[in-house]
Amino acid sequence: MSDPAKGTFRSLAGFNYRVWAGGAIVSNVGTWMQRTAQDWVVLTQLTHNNATAMGVVMALQFAPQILLLPWTGFAADHLDRRKLLLVTQGAMGLLGLAPKKWRVSF
Repeated sequence: MSDPAKGTFRSLAGFNYRVWAGGAIVSNVGTWMQRTAQDWVVLTQLTHNNATAMGVVMALQFAPQILLLPWTGFAADHLDRRKLLLVTQGAMGLLGLAPKKWRVSF
């Protein structure tokens, strides 16, 4: 019988990948919780069980990815991926560190 660590999970042998995978799991769980909570608030508190409003909110959550898909695909295909990752992750970090008074609230 073969060792599963040599097959499916062999990528976890690299330290950098383990760090990235751990961070990705935490980030994704946080994103899912935020989206679920937002949908729940819209459904139960703001619209009193209006399914149409819930559908609009869920569609709008994915609108940026859908609308930007052609440009992001072009960037991934034609630009240096390392520099692209450094720029995008740096921008996301700066946005996360922005003072609360600079953030938009509704």
